[in-house]
Amino acid sequence: MKSRPQPGIRLRDLWRSHKAGWSLSFSLGLLTVMATVALLAWSGWFISAAAAAGVGASFNYLRPGALIRLFAIVRTAGRYGERLVSHALVLRLLAVLRVQVFVALAHQTGTTVLAGGDRLQRLIADIDLLDQLPLRLLNPLGYASLLSAAFLLLVFLLLPAAFWPVTVLLLLPVITVICLCRLGARGTVQQAATEVQQQGQRRAVLLENLQLLTTLLTTGHWPERQQQFIRLDQQLLQLQQRQQYGQLAAQFALQLLMLAGLAALAWPMLQAWQAGLGFPLSVPLWLGLVLAWLGLTELLLPLVLLPQSYGQLRAAQQRCNALAGPDEALTLPDETVAAAPDVGQKIRLDVQQLQFGFQLPLGNVSASFQTGDVVLLKGPSGSGKSCLLQTLAAEIPTLSGVVQLQHLDLTQWSTSALYRQIGYLPQRPYLFGLQVAADLRLAKPDATDDELLAVLAMVGLEEWLSRQPQGLLTVLGDYGVGLSGGELKRFALARLLLQKPAVLLLDEPFAGLQQQLAQQLLKRLATFQQHGILIIASHQQQQDGVFDRTLYL
Repeated sequence: MKSRPQPGIRLRDLWRSHKAGWSLSFSLGLLTVMATVALLAWSGWFISAAAAAGVGASFNYLRPGALIRLFAIVRTAGRYGERLVSHALVLRLLAVLRVQVFVALAHQTGTTVLAGGDRLQRLIADIDLLDQLPLRLLNPLGYASLLSAAFLLLVFLLLPAAFWPVTVLLLLPVITVICLCRLGARGTVQQAATEVQQQGQRRAVLLENLQLLTTLLTTGHWPERQQQFIRLDQQLLQLQQRQQYGQLAAQFALQLLMLAGLAALAWPMLQAWQAGLGFPLSVPLWLGLVLAWLGLTELLLPLVLLPQSYGQLRAAQQRCNALAGPDEALTLPDETVAAAPDVGQKIRLDVQQLQFGFQLPLGNVSASFQTGDVVLLKGPSGSGKSCLLQTLAAEIPTLSGVVQLQHLDLTQWSTSALYRQIGYLPQRPYLFGLQVAADLRLAKPDATDDELLAVLAMVGLEEWLSRQPQGLLTVLGDYGVGLSGGELKRFALARLLLQKPAVLLLDEPFAGLQQQLAQQLLKRLATFQQHGILIIASHQQQQDGVFDRTLYL
């Protein structure tokens, strides 16, 4: 059996997913910041050189003025292009991340589902952090590093005496930030995780208090809940204040670094002036160099936030990956096993000493099912029929025992491959507010209109569809046509039949149907699933001749 792990979200993949686009965004941003610094430095040189030349001297101001206009145009156009490209990429990345996180949430069981506040925190704050990885972390560090190298080359050519002091001053913040991100990652991640956890707790308490507001006011417990929320709010504010103090200290150190750089650039000029040797560099060029240094330090300011941003990104990554739970360990079986079964392929589902339930075991089941089996699952209310079907469909984990499909444990199947093999109809299926055709095609996007009409006819909804003036284009849901309980269940069944699963698990599919219609539907389902396995949980008495056997709980 060939297998490969299903990795979670990795930070490097957020950039690699649109490598060409992010490279273009970085190039446009780099061009913009280079034009910004060059505009500042060139303008300083131009003004000081014109002043030094005086009114009477001949001075060619056309070419320098043209360069100034060129730098200004490049800065504006580059910034517009960078924002346009980066925002489009962020929206694409946001869509991918949301799909991944929603899929992970959809696969959670009732025992692992998150509280509303924590779920909201992960769906909004964590995803918003992840989709900004290139803009908040990679681009600022890249801009600062490349422009620092360009400035050092300029200093080496124009003022060699200041090269080494300026080199040390520029390398200091860049190396410090990289070391903090790498060596101090655990501390920053823990700090960010604590902040996110406190934000989630505060939001959860707030939502709970608002939902119970009337009850809390009438019972007199509102002041107690209010104080609890105030304590959580104060804890979060104190944590954020400590982070802000650290940022202010780093910004102050960066300002001292800027002053030290000015001193390093001025020292060779002062030494030469005191020695009477003349300036090693013309004053206009030196002023341009100084202004370039000031512009460069503006690019170094965002580096102050990089360690904290890195910690927040890591914490968001870990929290989003935690949603996947066991899925990170899933393996993908060989394609001959994972693919949909052929008509002649034998299907086998084995259950051995299975104990199922959410917390307490509801039964101990051992059974084997194979191609062509039509099984009735019976038992009194609360005996665990629905829970057993959910376990067989891998909707909830087993408490003990083994469930195997095609001689492979369900945990060895990837989620997508398993859901192609097993179809499960719950007691309360969901209806999407889409057109009839669009809703059905969620199960099979390439299904033709004839296929849609065929499955609707199979479940007895052809007459209902004929009454709709727009046919397959009829909108369903709150803003369209509503369905009764029996119609809704049959519509969801039609959507499920489009998948043609190898194992079909139906929970009370005949509830709300007339006896004659239920019998017709049962016969059609048995014929449809003759090359697979059909297991039905039902309280209603159906034709015993259709079922091969009955499994009692």
